[in-house]
Amino acid sequence: MASKVRLYELKQKGYCCSQIIMKAGLEDAGKEDNPDLVQAMSGLCDGLRTGMVCGVLSGAACLLALLEPEDSPVLIEDLTEWFRGEYEEKNGGITCKDILAGDQLNRTIKCPKILVETYNMTMEILEANGYEFPESYVPG
Repeated sequence: MASKVRLYELKQKGYCCSQIIMKAGLEDAGKEDNPDLVQAMSGLCDGLRTGMVCGVLSGAACLLALLEPEDSPVLIEDLTEWFRGEYEEKNGGITCKDILAGDQLNRTIKCPKILVETYNMTMEILEANGYEFPESYVPG
């Protein structure tokens, strides 16, 4: 599971939300660092760079598809339902635009919490589905 400090450190290194989800997920899954994949995830940053669906959610969906390709349609649906339940009503939707609500300060107020909670839920979904993490993985 991700700590706020660990994810913040990745943010300080210049990674966006979708990249942070993937990079932390690769680390926790014991996978090799994959700079090309992490770079490709930047296409999901800031809601596809247009304020569309939150990059945290789309990044987590990509992580699920990478680690559990056969079960990913159901797992992504579960994650999306959880995400909508947690954030849709509070923010008027689940797009980056909805979450930021025209206030860039929300990137430091709302987004870190959403990032940590969504990452941890993604790990919980993987564990519940029987994904085998390496012995070095320590759940939150």
